[in-house]
Amino acid sequence: MQLNTAFISELQFEAANTRKMLERVPFDNTDWKPHTKSHTVATLAKHVARIPEWIPLIINNEEVNLIQSPFPPYPEINSGAELADFFDQNINKAKAALESATNEDLMKTFTMRRGDHIIFNLPKAALIRSMSMNHLVHHRGQLSVYLRLLDVPVPGMYGPSADEQRPA
Repeated sequence: MQLNTAFISELQFEAANTRKMLERVPFDNTDWKPHTKSHTVATLAKHVARIPEWIPLIINNEEVNLIQSPFPPYPEINSGAELADFFDQNINKAKAALESATNEDLMKTFTMRRGDHIIFNLPKAALIRSMSMNHLVHHRGQLSVYLRLLDVPVPGMYGPSADEQRPA
C-alpha cells in the first residue's frame, strides 16, 4: 500500500469527526476560555480548522522557517458553518497534496527551523502523522472539553457521546 492512500483514508475519517465538532462551536460567545492561560474557543476552533494546511506545506516544501509565518491570517469566520467550510477547504487541499505524493516524496526530510535554530529534521510522513493527524486529534479533544464546559452537546467521535442516544 502506498503511504498516501493510508493517510488519505485516515484524513477523511478524522475530518468527518472533526467537522461535527466544528459545526457546534458557539459563535455567540467566541471570547470564552476555560482558563486565563487558555485560548478562546474561537481561536482554538480556527486552529483546529487550519491544522490540515500543514499537509500540503510539508509535502510541497523541504523546510519552513517559523520566523516567517507559513500561513495567512485567519479569514473572518462568524458561524459554525463558516468554520466547517474553512476546514473543508483545508481538507480538500490536504487530500489533493496527498494524492500527488509518492512514497519517495513522503520519505524525504523536512526541516522546521526558527531562523538558524533547527527545531527538527524528520521524514515528511512522520510530520504528517505528528504535526497534522495527531495534532488535529489532540486539539479536537481540547475543543470537546470547551464545548462540554459551554454546555454545548458534544458529538461522538468513535462512538456515541454522553449527549447522543446509544443504540439499543
